[in-house]
Amino acid sequence: MVKKLIFIMILTMVSVVNPNLVSADIGLDSLKSATDFKLFTPHYSTKSWKLEIKEPYPIDLDRSIVKVRLHYFDKSGQTYMFGVEQHKAKGYKIKRSETTIDVRNKTSTTKVIEEDFKFDTSGENEEINGIEARFQPWGDGTPGGVLRWVQDGTYIEIDSMHLSQKQMVKLAESMK
Repeated sequence: MVKKLIFIMILTMVSVVNPNLVSADIGLDSLKSATDFKLFTPHYSTKSWKLEIKEPYPIDLDRSIVKVRLHYFDKSGQTYMFGVEQHKAKGYKIKRSETTIDVRNKTSTTKVIEEDFKFDTSGENEEINGIEARFQPWGDGTPGGVLRWVQDGTYIEIDSMHLSQKQMVKLAESMK
């Protein structure tokens, strides 16, 4: 009982000094227990970033969470450094919109198509802790790009316009 009380007091003091750090950690722990897949988080240089849980929003821990999107910002919280999106690699459904435009009749119809998720094998081959991954740079020469792979049944995608390909791979290797 005394140990619990001391822990709560320390947690309260830390949260007053640095509320973002504590709430992000508690949020991630809650998310990890509520997802229908194994949620991975980076452990490479995490002290210099601020975390925003972008999706799901609002967080409803009473329902199974099927997709998570995390945004990491610089220390000031102003510059978006990278994002991490995750969901099950198998059994995950994606929705895409298909719009048909009839110029002659001046009409358009849009339908939503639901289909099974398929891993995109395009891009440069990379290796993340012995797992095959794919990297696609941005088309306009901006640093970074998109790095994606499947680890322990979880599809993981990192995007950045600030980190280099090498930094993104190092970040990916730190995901636990």
